[in-house]
Amino acid sequence: MNQDQNIIPVSAKVLYENFKSQDSKICGTIHSFRDMGELDIYNPSVPFDLNGVTYIAGRVESREREHSKVMFFRKEETGWILCREAIVLELQDPFVTIIDNELILGGVRVDWDEATGCAKAWYTDFYRGTNLNNLTLFASGPRHMKDIRLVQLQDKRIGIFSRPQGQKMLEEYGCIAKIGFTVVDSLKDVTAKNIENAPFLEGLFLPDEWGGCNQIHLLKNGNLGVIGHIAYGENIGDEKYLHYYGMAFVLNPHTGERSTPKVIITRDCFPEGPAKAPRLKDITFTAGIQRRDDKKAVIYTGLSDAQIGSAVINDPFAIWENGMENLK
Repeated sequence: MNQDQNIIPVSAKVLYENFKSQDSKICGTIHSFRDMGELDIYNPSVPFDLNGVTYIAGRVESREREHSKVMFFRKEETGWILCREAIVLELQDPFVTIIDNELILGGVRVDWDEATGCAKAWYTDFYRGTNLNNLTLFASGPRHMKDIRLVQLQDKRIGIFSRPQGQKMLEEYGCIAKIGFTVVDSLKDVTAKNIENAPFLEGLFLPDEWGGCNQIHLLKNGNLGVIGHIAYGENIGDEKYLHYYGMAFVLNPHTGERSTPKVIITRDCFPEGPAKAPRLKDITFTAGIQRRDDKKAVIYTGLSDAQIGSAVINDPFAIWENGMENLK
């Protein structure tokens, strides 16, 4: 990959202001989930079709805890209903893609300290299968790495997006997080080592901000359309309030050339609702988009770590479908 492209990162605050000046009329809706009691369902996958039925995977947990399960819900006219015959996984923040005609489902597995109830470590796990009962684990990412995503390229190889974050990044690179990208031959090469060694895409985030990839689209010209998030923290009193915005950019997987990220959805595009905690009120953890033929797309996102919403937006990849023009 060509690492010579010099893109100066733009702050999340500026990207937010640019978005609000251009796309202020987005009005999202909140999704309902039947018969789930007081449990919250949030940070979903995008909806996907399997054997003629539309499903969505959701993170399910009580408001007071983060010990979650990933459950599958079936789409009906009155909302989403739990698919009781489907597998239940001890994961957080599910995501899906299709590779070699198989469903690939991923999520974050947390290793909890039983004494303190705090997370000791976390890993991104990957499952594969042809239905919701035969999903089998085939890969796990490096320790303490979330937001790993896979995509099948035009030549059938596998693109991997990584997201190292934390103390090691601060010590070695002076930043909170970076996104990496590498290409491997097949799913058997999706290993923790290959993910860990993915070269960085420089210039995506300011040192005190962070983000990650949530969904990847293979565009008609072979480029990759990335749906992700960009975030920063704001200290108010003794609490650090978080701001997460949905964002998008395009990457040429062969040269490393890419567009400047742009914000495509924010929490204030949706009705007000509950939050897992006050400091999480401004969270949009975007699952991804379903593209349409009219240059629009339906975006799905977790909201405030408590709900799921969707909205119709302008397709962020329409101008890049045939080339890398208008990169700015």
